[in-house]
Amino acid sequence: MAARTGQPFFYLPPLLIFPFNYFKIYLTEFYSAVFIGFLFAYLFLIIGLIRVPKNLKKEDNDGTPRYFSIVVAARNEANNISSLLDSLLLIKFPSSNFEIIICDDHSTDNTATIVKSFTERIPNLKLVSLPPNSPRGKRAALEAGIRIARHDRIIITDADCVTQPDWLDQLDKCFTADTQFLIANAPLIKKSGFVNSISCFENMRSFILITSTFGWGHPVSATARNMGFRKEIFHAEGGYRPTAGSLGGDDDLLLKNFLDKGYTVNLSTDPQSAVFSHTSSSFREYFRQKARHTAASKFYSKQSKWILVFWHLPNLYAQSSILLLPFFPEVSFTFFVKILFDLILVLSLQKKYNYHFNPFQIVFYQIFYEIFLIINYFTSRFMKFNWK
Repeated sequence: MAARTGQPFFYLPPLLIFPFNYFKIYLTEFYSAVFIGFLFAYLFLIIGLIRVPKNLKKEDNDGTPRYFSIVVAARNEANNISSLLDSLLLIKFPSSNFEIIICDDHSTDNTATIVKSFTERIPNLKLVSLPPNSPRGKRAALEAGIRIARHDRIIITDADCVTQPDWLDQLDKCFTADTQFLIANAPLIKKSGFVNSISCFENMRSFILITSTFGWGHPVSATARNMGFRKEIFHAEGGYRPTAGSLGGDDDLLLKNFLDKGYTVNLSTDPQSAVFSHTSSSFREYFRQKARHTAASKFYSKQSKWILVFWHLPNLYAQSSILLLPFFPEVSFTFFVKILFDLILVLSLQKKYNYHFNPFQIVFYQIFYEIFLIINYFTSRFMKFNWK
C-alpha cells in the first residue's frame, strides 16, 4: 500500500500523527533559526580571517639591536627539557641578543642537573631554582624568571616544547615597537592514535578562532607555550595576580588583563614562528588538561564569552541536527552544510597552521571536536587538577 502524503515513513497510530506533525513544524522552525545562526557565525569567522592582515603589525629590523628574554617554567621535565634546549641551540637569532631563563619549580627529578649540563654549550642560559619554602606553581616559577630577566621583551614557552631555527626572527618582526602583547601559534606534534589526533585537531580549530577574533580586534585566547609581552607593563599591571582566581589561565587571563587595559596586542601568523609540543598520552591526561584550561573560561571578559557563545552554540546545534535524520531528514540538512563548511575551512588553512588531515579525518574529528567541547565543559566543573 502506498504511504499517505505527509505521513512519516514509519507507522504511527492515527491519534499520534497530529502531535507528531506539530512537533515536526516546531523543529523545522527551530533548526531554520539554527541554520541562519550558523551562517552568521561562519560569516563572522571568515570576515575576521579576512581582516587579519589589516590588523597585523610587522617591521623589519633596521639594524638596531633588539633583545629577548625567554622564560620557561619547569617541574619534573627531565624527559623533555633536553629537546627544548637542543632546539634553542639551533636558533638563528644572535645569541648575544637573547637570554634563556629556566625556572625550576621544586622538581624532584634531575631537571636542574640537565639544565646545568647545557650551560657550557649555551652561554646565555640561566637556571633559577625556587627555594624549598617558596610558593609552588607555574605562575610563581614564571614570575621568578621574569623578575631577573634583563630585557623588556619577554617570550614564554614550555619545557616540553621544541622551537624552530627562525622562531625568534619571526617573533621579532611582529613584536613591534608599539606591541605590548604578542600571540603566536603552538601546534601539537601529530602522531598516531585517537587522543593525539583529536588534540591536534582541537588545537588547530582553536587557533583558527583566535586568529579570526584577532581580526575583529579582540582575540579570545592565547597559548602560554608561545606568547610574549613587555616586562615593564607586566609588572605595572600586577604580574599574574589578576589571574590568581584560576589554576589555569596564565595565558588567556593575562591576555584579558592586557586587553582590558587597552594595550596593543599583535599576532604572528608565520608558520616558522610556531613552537611544537607533545600531546596527552591518555584520555585521562587529555581531559585533565582540558578541564584546567576550560575552567579559566569563567573568568573571561563578557565580550570573549559572548564571542564564544556566538560561535560554538550554532555549531553545536547544527551538528545535533544529524540525530533527527531518521525522523526529519529535511532538518538534518543543517548538519551536512556545516560539515561541508568545516571541510572547506580546514583544507584551506591547515597547512598554514602546521597540520595535515585528509578529508575523511576532518569530518571524523570535527564531529568529535564538537562533542568534546561539551564533555570538557562538564569535566572542568567537577574534575580536580594541578599543574603537575
